[in-house]
Amino acid sequence: MMTGTTQRVPYMDWVRVLTVLLLVPFHSALPFIWGYYWWITCDQKNLAAQALVNVLDQYHMPLLFLVAGAATWFSLGVRTGKEYIIERIKRLFIPTVFAALVFVATNHFLSQYHYYHLDPENQMLAKIGLLEPFGNFLQHYPTILQEKLIPFTTGWNPGLLWFIWYLLIYTLVLFPLFLLIRRKGARFLSWLARFFEKRGAVFLLFIPIALVQIYPPPAIVDTWTFHTFPLFYYIFFFIFGFFLVSEPRIQEGLRKSGPIAVAGGIITMTLFMLLVFPPEGRAPLGNIYWSSLGSEPGTLGHALYWTLRSINGWFWIIGLLYLGRRFLNFSNRFLRYGNEAVLPFYIMHQFAIVVVGFFVLNWNMDILPKYAIMVVGALALTLLLYEGIRRWNVTRFLMGMRPK
Repeated sequence: MMTGTTQRVPYMDWVRVLTVLLLVPFHSALPFIWGYYWWITCDQKNLAAQALVNVLDQYHMPLLFLVAGAATWFSLGVRTGKEYIIERIKRLFIPTVFAALVFVATNHFLSQYHYYHLDPENQMLAKIGLLEPFGNFLQHYPTILQEKLIPFTTGWNPGLLWFIWYLLIYTLVLFPLFLLIRRKGARFLSWLARFFEKRGAVFLLFIPIALVQIYPPPAIVDTWTFHTFPLFYYIFFFIFGFFLVSEPRIQEGLRKSGPIAVAGGIITMTLFMLLVFPPEGRAPLGNIYWSSLGSEPGTLGHALYWTLRSINGWFWIIGLLYLGRRFLNFSNRFLRYGNEAVLPFYIMHQFAIVVVGFFVLNWNMDILPKYAIMVVGALALTLLLYEGIRRWNVTRFLMGMRPK
């Protein structure tokens, strides 16, 4: 007998779809913030864009990993272990390879072309580790493939596909344990439910999240896109998502804790923003805090900062799940459309932003219209590409979708 719940909860699907949609305004804001070199950048910077990135970055990707963990629980409830592994390869590995060869490779070329013309002396290219541009895309493609797209090598830069690579690794590592718990873990889940149905008990899960940030493990691979800290950081959210939907009593504990999480999230986010915003050392609490408590690993300031950030992010995740469960626990045509589109949309949205921004950032206009055009244009281009892909079984297969 399967243990716990077997029926999907619509609010989790709403959270996933809306979180992926938010990636468009989030990534469109990255060219306009300080101290960050994305695929493309703009010499105009904006505090509103910086605030948007600071706020969403606290919980955005962790929430996606948590929802992915919840989806694993439901998937193992309707599939055998063999069926689940085959489905994960089709849904994750194949679209990752296809997207790397098509969308991420194009992003690399456009990015290098963009930075080269922004800085002909190549100082930015050297700083962010890009290749020096030469020739056209087809001439440049073999070099991109060799130096940027071979997984787990020193120069590997998968772009937004890092999220899917992590899901693949978590699936392979945790699958035997998750399958055992799904099949024979009724007593263990009951024990968990008795504890986490209590109001506030779910907040204790922030502790491992904080510890892995205060004491990060040493790097496995020496590259900025794949190292030990995010690999061990996001796995906690994946595991938490698996268990949060495993028992109705745990869901009840989430309901009891939800209002506290919403209030706590507002308070901790305010403190966090006072500490880091605006940038360049002008935050109201920044100079006082860092000068007195320190910012380097091993200092009190470093530990308190990551503790605050971990509590804040976890408050927001629990609060958003609570609000979703209360107000979005239903299905409709938009959700059904979004559930099918969510993976292709995630894969293609960053490519669309880079293509639109490649031209828009050079226009002579203020930041607000530039940003608005990038958001609307990228959303329209992504949906246009998706509408073409969803009509053919070959392209559906390459993007991880089920056949028509």
